[in-house]
Amino acid sequence: MKDLSIGEVATRAGVKASAVRYYESIGLLPVAPRRGGRRQYNETVLTRLRIIEIAKSFDFTLEEIKLFFRGVSERSSPSDVWRAFADTKLKVIEEQIARAQYLHRVLTLGLTCKCLKLSDCTDPQIKV
Repeated sequence: MKDLSIGEVATRAGVKASAVRYYESIGLLPVAPRRGGRRQYNETVLTRLRIIEIAKSFDFTLEEIKLFFRGVSERSSPSDVWRAFADTKLKVIEEQIARAQYLHRVLTLGLTCKCLKLSDCTDPQIKV
């Protein structure tokens, strides 16, 4: 696996290099070893950055993302605190998915319905 510079990581992850440095400084990313004074990241950091960005898009706080990473380990099972956190967050995400699916149905109906007003459409799953 090839080591990546901070610029390469930022570009491939679609974030700013300053975000990578910040996430490292607060413990969301492991401290990267340095070679010649420059950070050298393993490609696995890209997966972690993807999880961070997705979690942020679902309104996870940085503290919640830290808890998420502390609970996910190859060496131990998740703690009760982590399991409670995950259970709560799963419920929130399921609600967001349901709302997104509803909006998807409304938009799809709007593209296919021939009614003059969306409220005239007869799809029983959509109440406008």
